[in-house]
Amino acid sequence: MNTSKTAKSSAVLLFLFFISAVAYSQVTVAPVAIHIGETNKNGYMLIRNNSTNADWEVSIEMKFGYPQSDTAGNTYIYFPETEKADDPSAVKWISFFPRKFILKPLEEQTVRIAAKPPKDLKDGEYWGRPIIYSHALNAVDTTNKEQIEVGLSVQFQTVIALNYRKGKSSTGINLTSFEGKYENDKIILSAGVKREGICAYIGSMNAKIFNDKNEAVKELKQEIAIYYTLERRIEFDVTGLSKGQYYAEIEFNTNREEPGGVIIKGNSITKKIPVTIN
Repeated sequence: MNTSKTAKSSAVLLFLFFISAVAYSQVTVAPVAIHIGETNKNGYMLIRNNSTNADWEVSIEMKFGYPQSDTAGNTYIYFPETEKADDPSAVKWISFFPRKFILKPLEEQTVRIAAKPPKDLKDGEYWGRPIIYSHALNAVDTTNKEQIEVGLSVQFQTVIALNYRKGKSSTGINLTSFEGKYENDKIILSAGVKREGICAYIGSMNAKIFNDKNEAVKELKQEIAIYYTLERRIEFDVTGLSKGQYYAEIEFNTNREEPGGVIIKGNSITKKIPVTIN
């Protein structure tokens, strides 16, 4: 059996389940990214029960994981089955207080996050993915017309990001590939990127389609997090655009604010290529 392929498939299914959980669970978590470090080893997250008639039990654990992409350009959170000695993992020395609790309807709980890294920790950035498990305790939770019965043992999972930084912080990005093609009334762009430096590249991706007059006719902006390498696939529906020469442009930058902490500034990179609609 191909264990790496099995682990990847499991991670994809797990990530899809996380997305589903966010849509149906009554428990919400903020912020979705936490950045702490040697000057401030403490953080927090606010967990809220949005149900009006059910108690929810919440528990927290953390695993080592980071964003990856498959050959089609779909992004998911990859959780290795085992951690390697050189993995920049913060899992063993991050604690949560409280780690397990019950939230009454519309109740909130502030969870304190404390880092106790080893004294010989090398400079760099260390990662973890706090996973917040939640399930309803009442017989039926009918908030937002959802019915969740205890007998089904439905448990929801919400995953957020946590980064711990020590020493000088640096990040950057290289664009390793950028291609575009027209197919079935769509312009399809594929971009490969690789992180440089010792910190994850947290920022934004902007993609645009220009006509021959240099006017932007299509635009898409997405938040990105590049921990190692990533492949992005962007599709523009260009139904109705005239045949002819167009240009596709992609830009990556760190010009983004994040409630969970300071984003490390890195280089910006932009590239434009021709694409023909025929």
